[in-house]
Amino acid sequence: MANRLYEQQMQNGNPFMAQSNPINQLAAMRSNPMQFLASRGLNIPQQYANDPKGAVQYLMNNGQMNQGLLNNLMQRAQMMGYRF
Repeated sequence: MANRLYEQQMQNGNPFMAQSNPINQLAAMRSNPMQFLASRGLNIPQQYANDPKGAVQYLMNNGQMNQGLLNNLMQRAQMMGYRF
């Protein structure tokens, strides 16, 4: 049996619950990566909008991301079929 609170939130169209779905998150990230990251508190200057390596380096230099988090994200992306 599913969690009752979860079911209620999904029935009410709670945007937080809908956003927590990995498929929805991936679609949001693909459609507008800068907005997706900004909504999660990662502020990246517009100059890096088309420079993923530069954006990651910016986050690393400013302490918004550490090497462990980067490794985790890359591992997850590889599990989904992305190659670097």
